[in-house]
Amino acid sequence: MLRIALAALACCAGLGCVLSQTTDGTPLDGSQIDALHVGQSTRADVVRLFGAPDDIIYSNLAHDALVERAFRYRRTRRKTTFFSMILFSTSRSDSNGDHLVVFFDDQGVVQDVASRLDMDRPRYGGPWGEDR
Repeated sequence: MLRIALAALACCAGLGCVLSQTTDGTPLDGSQIDALHVGQSTRADVVRLFGAPDDIIYSNLAHDALVERAFRYRRTRRKTTFFSMILFSTSRSDSNGDHLVVFFDDQGVVQDVASRLDMDRPRYGGPWGEDR
């Protein structure tokens, strides 16, 4: 009886399922993005609304000095499902994010704004197939 109980315990110890979620980057809000006005907002306005950029894109033209041309902000969310059964393990991750790139002219005035807000799209799913 003890052997059966130990064998059952060993089998159960090899079973598991984990759901995890990670989020990192700069939070982006559509109303803050709408507050940026091409030709009016400045580099200082962008920093006031979103904080320090995650990336700074510089010009790289041979005849042009290195000038900050754009700020890039990103926030990503990853949801992962992991399943393990004794000697078999599988996992699935779904990741998406919010992205904002603000372009500046030579005087530091906003020239263009590009954004995509998709952070809430990742979802959990079975690690063995697609969601239905």
